[in-house]
Amino acid sequence: MKRSVLMMTMVALAAATGTLQAQQSTGTVVSLTFQERLTPTEIDEAAVPLFEEYEHPDAVFGVDVYEIRFTTRDADGSPVEALASMYLPVTDRRRVSPVLAFGSGTTGIGDQCAPSLEQPEVIRWGWYRQNMQAYAGQGVITIFPDYVGFNDPDIPQRYFSKAAEGHLMLDALRAVRNAFRSHGDLIRTAAVPGTGNTTAGYSQGGHAALAALDMNERYAPDLRLDGAIGFGSTNNVETLMKEAGYYSPYIIYTYEQIYGEDMVDPAALLQERWASTLEEDTLRMCVHEFQYYYPYEREPLYTDAFYDALYGDRLREEFPRFKALLDENLSGLDGHGKPVLMIQGNQDIIVTNQAQEAFVDQLRAAGSEVELVEMEGVRHRHTRPAGFGRSVAFIYRVTGTTAP
Repeated sequence: MKRSVLMMTMVALAAATGTLQAQQSTGTVVSLTFQERLTPTEIDEAAVPLFEEYEHPDAVFGVDVYEIRFTTRDADGSPVEALASMYLPVTDRRRVSPVLAFGSGTTGIGDQCAPSLEQPEVIRWGWYRQNMQAYAGQGVITIFPDYVGFNDPDIPQRYFSKAAEGHLMLDALRAVRNAFRSHGDLIRTAAVPGTGNTTAGYSQGGHAALAALDMNERYAPDLRLDGAIGFGSTNNVETLMKEAGYYSPYIIYTYEQIYGEDMVDPAALLQERWASTLEEDTLRMCVHEFQYYYPYEREPLYTDAFYDALYGDRLREEFPRFKALLDENLSGLDGHGKPVLMIQGNQDIIVTNQAQEAFVDQLRAAGSEVELVEMEGVRHRHTRPAGFGRSVAFIYRVTGTTAP
């Protein structure tokens, strides 16, 4: 579903004002459904394939799992609904807990690729449910949303859209608190959300986590966001297109859908064999399929003109409209000044150490206290289990909440 560039601009400007009406209408809980209660032993047993050989703390609390649907905003500021899973630590004594919103890595852009549909025993995307249960087992109220566009037949996932991701993460944090207010009769634990909040994410989710930091003051001044965590975080979309080309068709198709054909012409960016079936291919394939379909090497993927401009750092001169969109969707560098934890594996081929170190330097220059943890022998997919313990400690430190 395409919208004109003029309409997109007008609505986005209206959304950016952060009016009281917008603040009151997003993060509203549409529905809350209890799914199951897990014991600490069940949480630890389920987490074995996630953590593999990496050490992690045993669960302290049992966990109640809910499905939650809430209101948020699309990239252009228009209202949409989002689906998430919410994980509450179980206790019979009142406990004030920090709240975490976690964004998944790339799973795809079609509805069948929504992270909530993961069946890791069949196709592993991240053992995300087990990952979120582990956080709640450490006393952290955790919400794990599907990105905007999932569970909606009219639009694809808003892949690497800073605005859509930032809206979603901030409204997910709002939705947690609103669930306790509007659906308290369904909540079976004495744990309650405190004022402290963090965002976190893996790969694409790191982009979303830091987008929320950038947009906090403007979009959700009612919400105190204390910091963010990135696991193999991908914040610079242009760098991703240089280093891992097979993600680019998703990016190009999504940006064409959001901004319109006048701003994004796939035929000018992708070779004809990929551009001619772009919509069909990107919507039908989830991450475990497209990584084998599209070339990882960039030269056979891009047109000669785009390839030369991308690697020659001439996008601003030769593809100015597309370059402007890449810059618009760079996340984390708006001067929010909040602390950030970056977990990076030195065997990561999706986000290289060199690229991550360069981004961290920019983040520090923009005023953030950044802890960069480079982990020996860790690949992209293992940053979450390898860095889990550090992330829990960071959450409790920056929120000023008492750990169990």
